[in-house]
Amino acid sequence: MSSHKLITGDCVVEMGKLESRSIDLIVTDPPFNIGKEYGGVYKDDMEFDDYIDWCKTWLNECLRLLKNDGSLYLFNYPENNAYLLPFLQKHMVFKRWMTWHYPTNIGHSKNNFTRSQHSILFCTKTKEHKFNKDAVAIPFRNPTDKRIRKLIENGSKGKTPYDVFQFNLVKNVSRDKTSHPCQIPVPLLKIFIEASSVEGDTVLDPFGGSFSTNVAAKLLRRNSIGIDINPEYVKIGEIRLLEIKDD
Repeated sequence: MSSHKLITGDCVVEMGKLESRSIDLIVTDPPFNIGKEYGGVYKDDMEFDDYIDWCKTWLNECLRLLKNDGSLYLFNYPENNAYLLPFLQKHMVFKRWMTWHYPTNIGHSKNNFTRSQHSILFCTKTKEHKFNKDAVAIPFRNPTDKRIRKLIENGSKGKTPYDVFQFNLVKNVSRDKTSHPCQIPVPLLKIFIEASSVEGDTVLDPFGGSFSTNVAAKLLRRNSIGIDINPEYVKIGEIRLLEIKDD
């Protein structure tokens, strides 16, 4: 049975209470500094330089907490991650800039292209990191091809996923939708958790939000820690986790 700890508080303070090199994987979707309303407990409209400096502060705590074979998946808008990537490259092994593409009928502009993506930075603490290709492999397109058949006969589970993932936004009609304004689909999170951890590992999300990272971790028999500054969101996470029955 996996264990899950949800914490109410400022993520920098709460991460500071955790033991160094105690976390196997961090998957997180912090505020993007675009003026979202998070229940009146967080100001999402800093000066840009202040926002980037704040991100570096909590990312330093992430670095301290990760084990040497640990990984980080950081969601954000590309214009923010572009400034965070040089910082991460100084302290981690940069693996891939990935994209979550979501078809959308909102946010259309008369003088700009419609945004339909988040970027995801995949970095590892060291070159010796976990990556479970078979756990996330996608089926071969031509399984009857002679060369592909040979690969399958030799035990190949399929191809490594591409770096662009297409998942719909979690909409109001979704059974999983919560009151949190920004919610990542659990199936997308499961890909990264399966790829970069094993059963019994500990997954951390410093910005729990709707706590979808913790939900995905429990479904995959990983332990998890989730932090959020809003106690109402923590209650949402607790309810969601209770709804998942332990095997």
